[in-house]
Amino acid sequence: MNKFIIAGIMLISSPFVSFAQTSTTTVTQATGTVTVTTTISNPGFLPGDFFYFLDRWTEALNMALTFNNEKKARKHLENAKERAAEMGEVLKNPEAKLDDVKSTKDDLDTEIGDATSLVKGEKDKGNDVSKLAHELDDELDSIREALKDIFKEHRNESSRAETEIRAKLAALAPGDPQIPGLTQALASIMKEKNDTDKEDGDLDGDLEDDQDLLDDGMGKENSAQKHIDEAVRLKARLDAMAGELPASVVAAYQDLLAKAKAADARGDFETAKDLSKQAKKVLEKIQDAVEEADNAMKDSDSDNDEEVDESDVNKLEEEIKKGERMMEGLNR
Repeated sequence: MNKFIIAGIMLISSPFVSFAQTSTTTVTQATGTVTVTTTISNPGFLPGDFFYFLDRWTEALNMALTFNNEKKARKHLENAKERAAEMGEVLKNPEAKLDDVKSTKDDLDTEIGDATSLVKGEKDKGNDVSKLAHELDDELDSIREALKDIFKEHRNESSRAETEIRAKLAALAPGDPQIPGLTQALASIMKEKNDTDKEDGDLDGDLEDDQDLLDDGMGKENSAQKHIDEAVRLKARLDAMAGELPASVVAAYQDLLAKAKAADARGDFETAKDLSKQAKKVLEKIQDAVEEADNAMKDSDSDNDEEVDESDVNKLEEEIKKGERMMEGLNR
């Protein structure tokens, strides 16, 4: 009898499950001549929707009826991707704030933690989880990219609102009764921008423990090779931006990547992994600096050539120095 009840429940709820997973949203980020695309599932119901509880209930039911730990781990990351998609949809509302998706982000973190804990548990039992860990690491990368795109777009939306309010304030005469309200709105927007920058900046740290568990599951050699392959694949972005950057910055990035490959070749997989991860971080900061410079040019009427601000270059060089310090002692 219980089996029939469960089957009936799943049959009734299955339309909600499929509805939440049939379409996709593609977030495109262009830099120079290179376009980077991150695709995540469109959510079905959103937090606050009347039937949202059905979406979460069917997820919980599916998880409860999954007894294989590898399948459970995959389902946890599927749920995490769903939470990321929900965050993106909610924050598309110009009035939305990060507080509106805080509980969703907490749920996302929990799903990721549950997935990586299952991988660790299987590895501790002596099972080979290298393939599963590699697969889940790829999924975690896609979630991370989706979240970074979401935070970036939310910050851009806040910047647009800030520009509009500043323009209104500049057009008002002193003592205008609209000034207090607009000033308060501006302060709220600036806080939202700062909060978004913090969330974006903390993202790598938030995922670090989970990333380490998956790296451990892959094994040192496979983990190092994966990070090197990613750094090489992403190098196309750097090539597209090379004309907008100091030659020393480009050369330093390439040197980090070359040293990572050399460390991998001699069997120093931990150093190879760390250097390639550092190279990827440098690339992200380069990309952010170029995009900020592009946005600044769009917001001004200046006819000067586009170039990265000197402070941004200093930040890039500091990241590169971190990588160089990692190499200290290797040639001794």
